[in-house]
Amino acid sequence: MQWLHRWVSLVLVIQVALWLVSGLFFSLTGHHGMSGHQYMVSKNSEPPLKKIAPQIDVTEMHQRFPLAHSIELVSVAGVGQYQVSLPDGRLLYFNADTGERWSTDQALATQLALNSYNGPGQVERVERVKGSDEVNGWNASGFRIDIEDDLNTRIYIDEASSRVVEHRNTPWTIADWAFRLHFMDYTGGRSFNHLLIWSAGLFALWFSLSGLILLGRNITDGDFNPKRKKTWLEYFQQKGQPIASNCGGGGTCGLCKVTLQGSNIPSPKAADKALLSANELEAGTRLSCQHRTSSNYDVKLHNVGVDDIALTLDSKRQLTPSIMELTFVSSDPVRYEAGQFMQFRIPHINEILSRHYSVATRPHPTRFVFNIRLLPSPSEGVPPGVGSNYLCNLEAGARVDAVGPFGDFQLAKQNSHTQVFIGGGAGIAPLRALIQSELAADSPRRCIFFYGARYQKELCYRNEFEREERLTYIPVLSESAKSDDWTGPTGFVHETAMKWLAGKNKETLDIYVCGPPPMLEATLKSLADFGIPRERIKFDDFGI
Repeated sequence: MQWLHRWVSLVLVIQVALWLVSGLFFSLTGHHGMSGHQYMVSKNSEPPLKKIAPQIDVTEMHQRFPLAHSIELVSVAGVGQYQVSLPDGRLLYFNADTGERWSTDQALATQLALNSYNGPGQVERVERVKGSDEVNGWNASGFRIDIEDDLNTRIYIDEASSRVVEHRNTPWTIADWAFRLHFMDYTGGRSFNHLLIWSAGLFALWFSLSGLILLGRNITDGDFNPKRKKTWLEYFQQKGQPIASNCGGGGTCGLCKVTLQGSNIPSPKAADKALLSANELEAGTRLSCQHRTSSNYDVKLHNVGVDDIALTLDSKRQLTPSIMELTFVSSDPVRYEAGQFMQFRIPHINEILSRHYSVATRPHPTRFVFNIRLLPSPSEGVPPGVGSNYLCNLEAGARVDAVGPFGDFQLAKQNSHTQVFIGGGAGIAPLRALIQSELAADSPRRCIFFYGARYQKELCYRNEFEREERLTYIPVLSESAKSDDWTGPTGFVHETAMKWLAGKNKETLDIYVCGPPPMLEATLKSLADFGIPRERIKFDDFGI
């Protein structure tokens, strides 16, 4: 709720700012300045009707249209025009000299436009149009006469009646957009009665109610303080303590785990419940970004043995079109578990950025393999991924600083359960390390590996997994082309995994999931719907 409350508040603040700016514009500009009529003749320049001698008498028009509501004679450019109003609401226009339907050609439209114009400009262009977005409610055929003047005047003439429909210019265009922003009416319908403003009203109501609820929660939690306390994550980061985070304290990555100890520890927040298992919550594990510093209990960091590591690039190779394998060496031995990750320090302009990458092999004291997913620039003007671009452009012998190891994405201990691995993309890195570590054990458990990719060429380490007789390797392609000659499973990898899980004993499975966010979210939801206990599922989503 708090996350949505913040985003709704941003939208509302932007709209309030638009109201203030547009309202100030209306006040300073005034009605005449926004009307588009700066150079429009205010009085009718047509000759009086008594000087017009129509060849067709009005009685003849009454005979032709006996049911007409009204027949009116007007002057258009000195020529008589009958306007006949029919019972069905239509208006017909006739030449009073010939009795034929009135017609407007380009020359007449130009003359009428100039008759209605008293500015300093000259005709620049005459264009036939079918209605215009600039004239609300007018969808008939006509002409637009562009005048070359300081206001870019446009004059619209109706073809059927020769009526001057409207004058428009640049000040009117600015005012029109100001009205759209002010009334939240981006269709130009000039109406308060539309879906967007209804939605805005409902969002404002929800924002007010949710604000009251959140205020009540803060008061209940003792967190209503003008001087906001730091979160434990902020506290440990400022102290330089080893704690990981990939979401900036947003409560979405689940990496900043700590254990709270004491008799007065705070209740789990929504993010705690979403990302931590019931056993972890019962043991006092919390996300440090969700709880503020307090002297009522003790806090224990999970990442012990974390240290600075100087890594030197030994080699690199292209695994797939989008994934590069980098092998680093360290002069000092490092102890870590399969599934853990390192925090790389990436120099960028005038700052040091942190990027997390999992080790892709079982533990080795001085040799570390990482899979880096290349993030090219999505469009011109948008830079490529900072971390991946920096690391993948390193040459052999280059040195990189890292911190680690971090993470508890590790193999379940002391059981005989079947180990099920579900992954996709660069999520293969920690899963490969876990599989290698399990198969290297004295009595390895049964291992099933579901790996999703779009095409065959994107299947990382395919030959390695297919050669391993103790591993059941099930690759799944989501966009297999006919030229691939693919005979294996297709579709989404989690769907294939769910078919395999059908009928299996849920209590004899340990499941490990790592992959792109959409795949991870879909897999975890499917596992929950399938009834797999949360304690049997481990996942890693730190942004591969």
